[in-house]
Amino acid sequence: MTTRRSARLVAKTAETTVAVLPALKVATKASKVTKERIRKPKGKTSDVTAVSRAASSTATTTTTVVAVAPLSSFPFPSLATPQVMEDALRHLKAADPKLGKFIDKTVERCEMALDRDQDGHTSYISLCQSIIYQQLAGKAAAAILLRFLKQYGTLKDESKADLLAASGAGLDSGDFVFPTPQQVAAIDTEELKNVGLGQRKAEYLKEVANKFNDGTLSDEKLAKMSDSEAAAALVAIRGIGPWTADMFLMFHLKRTNILPTLDLAVRKAMCHHFGVPFGKKTPTHEALVEMGQIWEPYRSVATWYMWRLSGTITQKS
Repeated sequence: MTTRRSARLVAKTAETTVAVLPALKVATKASKVTKERIRKPKGKTSDVTAVSRAASSTATTTTTVVAVAPLSSFPFPSLATPQVMEDALRHLKAADPKLGKFIDKTVERCEMALDRDQDGHTSYISLCQSIIYQQLAGKAAAAILLRFLKQYGTLKDESKADLLAASGAGLDSGDFVFPTPQQVAAIDTEELKNVGLGQRKAEYLKEVANKFNDGTLSDEKLAKMSDSEAAAALVAIRGIGPWTADMFLMFHLKRTNILPTLDLAVRKAMCHHFGVPFGKKTPTHEALVEMGQIWEPYRSVATWYMWRLSGTITQKS
């Protein structure tokens, strides 16, 4: 269960720096991992200090100046914009040469999109689907979503009404218009459980619907919020924690500088990438943020590649 403390901590560190940042000095051989980087420091040195020393241990070589590309879109840059994505990749390759090599050999192109996303999906639909998919395998969640849409959605093509009236075979979620916030808010919680939702998920779904139905949240309001403001607004809703908020910011709002430090795969991949030991309680959130500073203001894209990297890490690695 997510604590309010961790929610506030993640919301605080999620804020995107929109202004053009000053030039950064980075080591041209930053990918080298020395024994000093992973040796446990003596005394009561903090995790952040240890990581800082680890990062700086490679900085004694010749350095180059990397100018951060401007984030030019209003009100916030979007990774759906090809130029922003190109700027992000260019910056990451220059700032982190080791990551740059991995980017170059990764066949799949970075795209901030989920398989269940469809054109025209609103923030409300995205959040509802996130709740349905929480802690479930993809196929199981997709089946529940389809049952939900068959029961409460509207067919986009009326010619398929006979299919729906029969068994519904041959239909998928893309065939339906998602029910409105007003409609979902009016559905009884017990009734929602009939499509496969648990008690809590049914309640969470109604809470999201209520927030959009009463105007507390909207596409327009969320689009104008900074990363930290949006994260705070989302985690205030029961059923949405920092990880879900981070995924929404990355994949729906397409924000550039999100680092989901609660994501286990990202944590492991970052430790592997930076040569830092991984443990149950380490590295801390602060240490991960310290490590990820080299990627700013494009931590979202670096995170996408950390997910890809996590799939290549073996037990011996």
